Amino acid sequence: MMTKKKLILAVLTGPFGLAACAQAAPRSSEYFAAHLDEARQIVTGCRDGTVRGEECANAGLAVEEADAKERFRRFRGR
Repeated sequence: MMTKKKLILAVLTGPFGLAACAQAAPRSSEYFAAHLDEARQIVTGCRDGTVRGEECANAGLAVEEADAKERFRRFRGR
C-alpha cells in the first residue's frame, strides 16, 4: 500500500518537476530594445562565454540598432 501512495505522488508531482527544468523562451530583440541596459549585459556575457543561445543574437541586434540610431542622431545634430 505504501508503494501505491508513492506512485500516486510521483504521477501528481512529476509534471511540475519537469516544467521547472524546461527553459523559458528566449527574449526577443523588441524586448531588449526596450531594456537596453539588460541587452548590453547579455552581449557582454555572450562575448565572455557565460551566456549562450538565441538571446545573444536578439540582444546584439537590439544594441546594434540602438547604437546606429544614436550615431545617426549625433550626425544630424551637427
